[in-house]
Amino acid sequence: MDSVAQTAIPITWKTLSDVTFYEKYNKEFDFNVLYPKFGPKVKAVENKLVEIEGYAIPIEELGADILVLSALPYSQCFFCGAAGPESVMDIKSQKKIKVKMDKKLRFRGKLKLNESDLSQLNYILTDAVLIE
Repeated sequence: MDSVAQTAIPITWKTLSDVTFYEKYNKEFDFNVLYPKFGPKVKAVENKLVEIEGYAIPIEELGADILVLSALPYSQCFFCGAAGPESVMDIKSQKKIKVKMDKKLRFRGKLKLNESDLSQLNYILTDAVLIE
């Protein structure tokens, strides 16, 4: 087992649910937007190497290789309106990761918290690798 695997902190979607959202006016969009306020459980793993399981949701229709990890399968995920923004995460990898939609996968990477950039999700896994 490599040393990276030994130092990764396993996290769950329950951990990531330690967040509340508040409305604030956004000048760029000219309406109120929900912004996250991360709780202590989430802040404790910020910028740490973590591992998390979820369902892969490729978002190719946005014209880029964007991969989202969801706590729930596609039919129940945030983008279909059945779950909150705390149930999805941007997966940023140095190399393209090919996945099948709705397949449960495990990823390892550094967890970034996003409180203000509306072009990305609230959770971002950087330097992500698929654990097989």
